[in-house]
Amino acid sequence: MTTTPPIPPPPSEPPTVGMPTREPAGEIVTEWWRREIPAQPVPGVHIPVPVEAGHVLPSVEAAAAAFWAPAGKLFAEQATAIASQVGEQVGQFLTETEPQRFARQQVEYEALVDAQRAERDAAFAAAGETAAQRAERHRVEKILTPDRPLHRDDLVGLVDMLGARITETPEDRAARLETERETAKRRARAEEDARLAAAGETPEQRTKRHRQQQLADQREAKTRARRQRRRAARAAGPSERTWRFRRWCVLTAISATAGYMTGLVQLITPGGPYVGLLLAAFGWALDLHMRDRGRLRVSEVTGPFPLALLVLARIPVASGLAVALGLGNVLAALPLY
Repeated sequence: MTTTPPIPPPPSEPPTVGMPTREPAGEIVTEWWRREIPAQPVPGVHIPVPVEAGHVLPSVEAAAAAFWAPAGKLFAEQATAIASQVGEQVGQFLTETEPQRFARQQVEYEALVDAQRAERDAAFAAAGETAAQRAERHRVEKILTPDRPLHRDDLVGLVDMLGARITETPEDRAARLETERETAKRRARAEEDARLAAAGETPEQRTKRHRQQQLADQREAKTRARRQRRRAARAAGPSERTWRFRRWCVLTAISATAGYMTGLVQLITPGGPYVGLLLAAFGWALDLHMRDRGRLRVSEVTGPFPLALLVLARIPVASGLAVALGLGNVLAALPLY
């Protein structure tokens, strides 16, 4: 049998006894539990401050003038130098002839290169560089440094560059690009020589590597000349384009017939047109690779042996096209056997 716990008697005093009701100064405390917590400013919240009587705020013009005063002072100090430099460049552009300008630029460039080389020689000599090391470094620097300044970084240089670009012919542009390409190649190989020499490459190894690079350059020059001849031969009218298209159709038909005779068309015909398109894609990639990535056109192949190789190489792409276009029955109707 359970017993109910006794109920405690009511308190003799209310629960609010002991709470502060007033501050020592006599102010009423409404939130007494926050009285001891000092007020902290909230970041990002503007607290308005009353303006005292007689206090005048500065105007926007005065604030802007105070802000731009240092910049104006700096510009005033440099304005004379800037104006004289711009006037000198404009005067040179208007009064100098092209040979005079070229000669002056060349002299200034050579003086700058000599001063920089002298500073480097002094620094490396202080670090213990020998005469042989200095001669090798000068050889590499001569290759890396152009014989003349490529362009000036000022107004005259900009005008000269724009004039040269506007007036140059296609032949001049091709020659300029070729010169820039050769210069970049020489610089890259000079940097490679310096890097491999620091890594311990012997003179014999360097000579062998240079020989390999020379053979690669000759092969690249032959390939570039062949491509140039092809581009020059392609400037033709619509009549020659029609002839090229007919030649392409004839050679593709011969390749498809060879694919049917070898059984490739009959092998992929049950797969449907999608299989034919897939085979044509793979064959087209092989065909492009064999024709110098498409730079050599099908109609440009001449000679019996190259034509035979072309027909054999294009059997997959022609067979895939025949299956995709549903020409299997047409090939079956031909008296090939």
